Amino acid sequence: MIAAACSFALMAAASKMMPELPSAEKVFVRSLISVVLTIAMIRSSGNWVAPKRKGLLFWRAVFGFIGLTCYFEAIDRIPLGTAVTVYNMTPLFAALVGLLFLGEGLKWLQGLSLLVGLGGVALIKGFTPEVTWDGVLFALGTAFFSALAYSCIRVLNRTEHSLTIVLAFPVVSIPLALISGAHEFVWPTGMAWLWLLALGVATQSGQVCLTHALKYHTASRATQIGFVGVIFAMLLGSVMGDGLPGWAQVGGAALVFLSLRLGR
Repeated sequence: MIAAACSFALMAAASKMMPELPSAEKVFVRSLISVVLTIAMIRSSGNWVAPKRKGLLFWRAVFGFIGLTCYFEAIDRIPLGTAVTVYNMTPLFAALVGLLFLGEGLKWLQGLSLLVGLGGVALIKGFTPEVTWDGVLFALGTAFFSALAYSCIRVLNRTEHSLTIVLAFPVVSIPLALISGAHEFVWPTGMAWLWLLALGVATQSGQVCLTHALKYHTASRATQIGFVGVIFAMLLGSVMGDGLPGWAQVGGAALVFLSLRLGR
């Protein structure tokens, strides 16, 4: 899950470097790269298993598509660290979805750890004057639909091969991206090609790691570990011009790791 958080932070940074490309185009290219990489992994493993729960695989992909589109929109509108911070509201939604639909209990110490983690997230990268309401709403939309997608993965892991789950996402996302935004696509130029490749590879890495992680953790617990992604985003933000982390960022990072300890 930590590897997934790192990969998704790299994905966010790559998306941030291509503000001229619409979100649907980023999702489309990311999905094409993911299909190629996943099929190669399936051929290499030689243990392809036909899907058993096609309906749930479809909805997992739809929720993931909406969440990813919202994420790219948020990244284009607000600072990288802030977008990742708001996205990390996902554990609250995941805990609610897990409690209502998956029968996952939530102990008081786990609830406390979620609050501590959110406090650390807020301390690491709070809202800034550059933050807009539409950016925040897109980031919250990312958190909500990601929680739904994560919960679907938790159920699918009981019957589906991990690569089947990973492949379903881009296969469904490609036509959705074309339908929703093909009219806005622009031809990438210069370094945009490299950033698109980095976006696709980082997202693929994140999806594979996430799917494996959700075999061993509840949806709320796994997404809580994803708080570490805020730290990665903070470091990437420093490289991209946000400056070196101050006492608030260091203190927030400490709270994030404390929350991981409490939630064990």
